[in-house]
Amino acid sequence: MNGQTPARHYYKKLVPSLILILNCIQFLSHPAKADPILLAFVFAVYLAFIWIIPYVVSTAVSLSIFIGLWLLTDFFWAVSGQEQGAAYFLIVFLMIYAAFRLPSRLSLIFTACLIGGNILLLSSQGGSLNTIFSNISIMIGLYVFFSSMRFRREARREAERNHAELAKMHVQLEHAHKELQKAHAELQEASVLSLRYAVLEERTRIARDIHDSIGHELTSVIVQLQSLPYILKSSKEDSEKVIQNVLSVARECLQEVRSVVHQMGRSESMVGLTALRGLIHQVEERSGLHVSLDTAGLSEESWPPNVSETIYRILQEALTNIIRHADASHAAAVISNDKSHLYVTITDDGQFTGSLTYGFGLTGMKERAEKAGGSLTFSAVQPSGLKIELSLPLMTTHKEQKDEQK
Repeated sequence: MNGQTPARHYYKKLVPSLILILNCIQFLSHPAKADPILLAFVFAVYLAFIWIIPYVVSTAVSLSIFIGLWLLTDFFWAVSGQEQGAAYFLIVFLMIYAAFRLPSRLSLIFTACLIGGNILLLSSQGGSLNTIFSNISIMIGLYVFFSSMRFRREARREAERNHAELAKMHVQLEHAHKELQKAHAELQEASVLSLRYAVLEERTRIARDIHDSIGHELTSVIVQLQSLPYILKSSKEDSEKVIQNVLSVARECLQEVRSVVHQMGRSESMVGLTALRGLIHQVEERSGLHVSLDTAGLSEESWPPNVSETIYRILQEALTNIIRHADASHAAAVISNDKSHLYVTITDDGQFTGSLTYGFGLTGMKERAEKAGGSLTFSAVQPSGLKIELSLPLMTTHKEQKDEQK
């Protein structure tokens, strides 16, 4: 009954009700052996059945009502004597209604039982074979006709339901297609932005590498060239040595530029304490700054490549800044570690007293430390000088390295 209009709902009750009422009047208008009161009662029960059965949801209850009406009709047939037209009409009416109301297999079984009961009643009342055969043929024909009507109606409803589902699915697919188009456009936009960000990040990295490496080398060249006039006056051999050092540093600058431009990746020389000692030796030889390296608190000298590069670049930039700005004679680097972190402390005896200006170099140092997951702080040393403290995580870095190796 779901989805039907109220007019159609009542129409399906009024038509069979009118059929019952008209046939009841017809049978009452002809004298018969059947009791008119009993006949009217049976028809009234059928009329009530027409209006009640649509509200019964349970199949078992519906079948029980159909069986009860069948037994009532058979009783009425048995007591009506030779006048069996009304009882036969009610049996046929019940069969037709079962074909529409009960499930198809159950309605077939119920119809077979009705036909069997009719045969028994006709045989017990002395009915001829022709009469029995004609009654059975009529009931079978009517059942096939109305069952086919029911099947066509259900097929039509199923087709309408499938069409509605397809239309709904079509709308959903159109909506999903629009959402996919929107997501595709957003993905394209995100890809463009990601590419721009990658280019910008690479430019920043190259600029930082040039500043950290080439800037350090050029600072050494400038310091040696500034001292060259004084050395020329004092010793020809020392001046030739200075010139050779300047040429060597210039060649290293050129090599560093080529390395950065062609993006040859991390230098294997920037790994571990060996690289740090080599850097300190170069600084002492080219600038005259004395640098000490203390590794007494270091329990492990094998670091991941990104940690090694971070320490190397920060120490390189720190020494470059000391040479350029601190006017210091001594610098010290202390490296230690525990189970989870690596610590580097760089101090000098320069002129710094507490007023620090963050330029490209200091900013790049902090960015390198933060990119490696660590931290970098600056503080004053008494009575003067600058302290740089670097902390880098080792456990996380080791885990990331293992994941990359996998």
